[in-house]
Amino acid sequence: MSEYKALKGTKIKTFATDLSGESAEGQVFFSTAPQFNALKTVVKIDSWASGGNLNSARHALSGFGTQTAGLAAGGQTTANSEEYDGSSWTEGNNLASTRFYAGGAGTQTAALIFGSYPNAVTTEEYGGTSWTSGGNLNTGRALLGGAGTQTAGLAFGGNSDPPITNASEEYNGSSWTEGNNLNTARQSMAGFGTQTAALAAAGATDTDRVVSAEEYNGTSWSNVNNANTARNGLAGGGIQTAGLIFGGLTATALTGATETYDGTTFVSVGSMATARRILAGAVSAPNTAGLGFGGYGPTTAATEEYTFGFPLKTLTDS
Repeated sequence: MSEYKALKGTKIKTFATDLSGESAEGQVFFSTAPQFNALKTVVKIDSWASGGNLNSARHALSGFGTQTAGLAAGGQTTANSEEYDGSSWTEGNNLASTRFYAGGAGTQTAALIFGSYPNAVTTEEYGGTSWTSGGNLNTGRALLGGAGTQTAGLAFGGNSDPPITNASEEYNGSSWTEGNNLNTARQSMAGFGTQTAALAAAGATDTDRVVSAEEYNGTSWSNVNNANTARNGLAGGGIQTAGLIFGGLTATALTGATETYDGTTFVSVGSMATARRILAGAVSAPNTAGLGFGGYGPTTAATEEYTFGFPLKTLTDS
């Protein structure tokens, strides 16, 4: 039997501590740790897998939280609200009113939903059990982006029936205050981050879908590197320096295209299994664990979980 060195030109290295991370991808090594004493390699995972379906199929809904603690609220002609525990959705208390194409921010136990179609100014807050009224937006709109938390939220862009707007507002837990506008008025974009470090990516202007992206620093919006796929009706989540965007509608078709953002560059990664638009998302920070749910293509209850990482694999003779 040929030795590994003869085949590959190098010996298998031995380590007492396991290798890990991107720099170790594809390396074969022998782990001398007592619990292992085995050949190992580092593999890359970059894919979507099926999760538990929503109880109510819907599109144009809002998403909050993380992959293991998500929240879905509203959607076309519904006030329904559901919570995700990492495997299944459970019905919760409904919104006070039907909302779709609304903006959202926050977590499963402290969420903020604002705007809606048609041209709504109202806001609701979720405390993990029930929804209550919050302060009204200054500019009523739908198809807007959202970022931040329940007590430090950010609303930007959208459609004020008409026109498409570049208005940006900050929420302090009780009221909204006008801030500096987006550079590009847009609707149906991906938005995520915090009130002082947010990102708006892709979406549609009054003439076309765009790839442009902007970052917010708590005072003003600045243009940054473009996304790779021009689309609207996409979802996203994460933080400004570790974000994820996915799904949507291009000029020609529904897409499941997924991109990561590292604060500088968008990189295309594994696509969703089900292409769809006007879906919702929840992403853990950093952007290595995402959740995409609902959407249209046609209307679906499907949920998918995104995982990115470099786990270890033990090699066997089989």
